[in-house]
Amino acid sequence: MTFKLHIAHGKPAQSAAWLLLALVAAAPFAFAQSSSNELSDYTDAVARVRPSERLALLERFATDAQPGPLKIDALELVIWEYLRQGQFSDAFAWADALAATDKDNAVAIALLTNNLRPAVNKGGAQAEQLLKMASHGLDTLPQLQRPLGMNGADFILLKRQAYAMLSSAAGLAELRRKDYVSARLYLRNAVALRPDNAEDVYNLALADLNGSAPNPEEGYWYLARAVVLSRGTPQGLEIGRSARARYVKDGGSTTDWNQFLAAAVTPNTNLASTPAMATATPPDAMPRPPSTNTASDTAVVPPPPTISKPLNPQPSPSVWADDTNSSQPFIRKRRVLATTGPMSLGILVETSLANKENRAAVIDNLIDMLRRMNDRDEAFILTYDNNLVFEQDLTNDPHQLEQAMESIKPQKGAVLDDAVAFAAGHLARIAKYPNRVLLVISDGRNVDSHSSPVQTSAEINEAGVRIYCIGLDVTDAEGQYRLRELAASTGGQSRFISTPGQFRDATRYIAQNLGIDFRF
Repeated sequence: MTFKLHIAHGKPAQSAAWLLLALVAAAPFAFAQSSSNELSDYTDAVARVRPSERLALLERFATDAQPGPLKIDALELVIWEYLRQGQFSDAFAWADALAATDKDNAVAIALLTNNLRPAVNKGGAQAEQLLKMASHGLDTLPQLQRPLGMNGADFILLKRQAYAMLSSAAGLAELRRKDYVSARLYLRNAVALRPDNAEDVYNLALADLNGSAPNPEEGYWYLARAVVLSRGTPQGLEIGRSARARYVKDGGSTTDWNQFLAAAVTPNTNLASTPAMATATPPDAMPRPPSTNTASDTAVVPPPPTISKPLNPQPSPSVWADDTNSSQPFIRKRRVLATTGPMSLGILVETSLANKENRAAVIDNLIDMLRRMNDRDEAFILTYDNNLVFEQDLTNDPHQLEQAMESIKPQKGAVLDDAVAFAAGHLARIAKYPNRVLLVISDGRNVDSHSSPVQTSAEINEAGVRIYCIGLDVTDAEGQYRLRELAASTGGQSRFISTPGQFRDATRYIAQNLGIDFRF
């Protein structure tokens, strides 16, 4: 079910009354499990225009409400308000209440990992417990439901905050367990979303410089970046001394290290925000790192300095802003991906293309293709406009997939980059098979996405997903370029058509490339 909320600006009583009717119509499940008084109190809180009033009423509701969906929603909204204000200690204070109400809640788990970090940082105690906890949070994150009253863009940001915290925690745990390869993967995801978090950057540097197949180019750049980010803090001097000593011990010079520090003042996009780090090269002004005395799997990693509070407590708006030229190509190196065996398929549909003119061609032909999948194949249906909506999660039941396709309703909006990044990540987290494919049905527009092309590319690269695109009525060169690059950079293909009547041929072409017998 799609639920979209637009707060009315008017008299509070009128707004609350309108909102109550909207929520009753759109959320019968929540209403069925909550008293009418609770729903009225909840909608009254959400409808307040002043943030301070809304937060105070939501806190009161979250404290007094009976356990159930509305209490969970209120707790998540309270936590989100504090997170986006940078008041992390207040957000942490509500995590126990959310976990007590919903023990598998990924947001609560993400916040509660913070309780174990000090012991793990000091020497590895409780690393196994932290890894188990973070892994459970990552597993349950796809099941997180958008709270009633939260807009789609904020929900995406909330999930990304949780994903970054969980990836950071898992990376720290793996670092202390000396599984440096796994630590790199987790920490790259965390740094991609929080490039100015000094602790994550420092931990990623340690993971890069130790273990099998170390990556000194990336490792020393991140070590220098950690020094820059921690300047002016109690930990800054310690990080600076240990980083310089490590570089010189491995054969580098003080002059070269100073050049690293100068280059790390301004984050390099390829290095600082893209998880595909192994293919990135340092800026021309940066010296090559020393190539001798690289650490082995058994190297002892010095514990990172204890960081009692975030070194960058105010969330950086640039993490979410699309400040990258949209015509810039995706920066990634093509990986060798699985192309045989059972398939985990994601179908991503722009809802505006399910309008009256296109509906029969798009929906009917995609249903025909799904009916012809192999018995072991699985698929999900995700739609996007201004929101991302799971019409059906991964299943091999063709009837459920058919019902999901038929339930798609056209809406305005096109957060393409957000949708592709989320769909690719979802396949990476829960797909049964390594043969992962994402089929994108789009007109090429990307409006109001919070992901930049570089961030989208990073998530795709980590997910190991081949992308195929069908561009329907793509009216501008930029839209064609966007879809063509999505496909080409992942080993997939793209087809562009101008009329609904051509959709079946395009679908047939894609299906045959996927091993689906869809010839007629």
